[in-house]
Amino acid sequence: MSRYGKLLLLTVFVLVIPAIAQAAPLPNPGPDLFLNDVSADYICSVQMTQRYPGRCPAYSPGARQTRIAYLRATLPNPLPELAVKEIEVPEDAITPYTFAYIRPLPAATYRHPEEAAAGLPPVREFLAGDNWVSVLGEVEYNGQRWYEINADEFILADHVALTNPSRFHGVLLTEQPRYPFGWINRDVNPSAVPGGAPRKEIVFRRYDVITIFAQELLGDKLWYMVGQDQWVEQSFTARVDVDPIPEGVGPDEKWIEVNTYEQTLAAYEGERMVFATLVSSGRSNTWTPNGLHRIWAKLPSTPMINRDVGPDNPGWYYLENVEWTQYFDGAFALHAAYWHNAFGFTRSHGCVNLAILDAKWLFEWTTPYTPPDAKIVYSGPANPGTWVWVHKTSPFPNEN
Repeated sequence: MSRYGKLLLLTVFVLVIPAIAQAAPLPNPGPDLFLNDVSADYICSVQMTQRYPGRCPAYSPGARQTRIAYLRATLPNPLPELAVKEIEVPEDAITPYTFAYIRPLPAATYRHPEEAAAGLPPVREFLAGDNWVSVLGEVEYNGQRWYEINADEFILADHVALTNPSRFHGVLLTEQPRYPFGWINRDVNPSAVPGGAPRKEIVFRRYDVITIFAQELLGDKLWYMVGQDQWVEQSFTARVDVDPIPEGVGPDEKWIEVNTYEQTLAAYEGERMVFATLVSSGRSNTWTPNGLHRIWAKLPSTPMINRDVGPDNPGWYYLENVEWTQYFDGAFALHAAYWHNAFGFTRSHGCVNLAILDAKWLFEWTTPYTPPDAKIVYSGPANPGTWVWVHKTSPFPNEN
């Protein structure tokens, strides 16, 4: 924006703000509203900014306060709500499996508890790493409880910690979002202005859905305006933006976008976003690779192990019945994760972890279609897999 353009914008603000009662909907804020012109070598007060805006750099306190006042005045009233409908959530269990974590280690399994009492060799031993199993049932033998984790495989209940998978889920979008939106990734008190003191009377909880109406860079931190006098620092959020169709994807095709910076996923039908949620992709040493791929295989349930190390290595993992698995780039897959509730943060060994309800919805939405009784389905020329686009895009312009 030119110096004349900034003068015009701020002059209009000074003239019209006293008369504003019901603000018109604010267009999705573009970068022009948040310029950081550093050509001037002085700082302006609020009064000087309002009187001589063309002489004041955008980074000065006066310009910032004027800009925040402008955003406050033009915030839609009432605030528009994200047009969504909830994923259907069962009142009881969200999975047919009962999952459990094996600890403490080492832990041995036997064909029957009486074989353990007789001192016979175990079927196998859990030695190290993360080991997760599905519990089929329990028995009592000689006053001890045992769990059956596979046909003819029992383990002492003292080594089994039963768990409840996360019931978190994303949103189905009934209209194209007008603004960026997202989730709070950990509890936070918003501030009345960027960098201001937390408002103790307001708390945003983890997994709360937010709409982002504006943003402001303050030093090296980015702040989001999520309501009237409610600003949240970027690191407490996971953001979703409506993005254009990637090159190579047809105008009417389905495609999935995974932003590993934000730890979010969005599903599209052509240009229209229809679903969005939080994910957990690979940690820094096992980062989920960027690129555009197609789903090449789908499995309703499958075991997963770390083939790079042995079961006595601390990096070992063994996961039974990983549901709604969709491979899109070699061994990298979209799949349910029942072993954590860290969605919105990196967690995996490279795959894209989803909450069970999200993984199920996505599995049923993507191609190739998988019949209910199928163990595995592969894509092919006649039944191609849905596109998956993985990228790492920061909301900070200088980081991309």
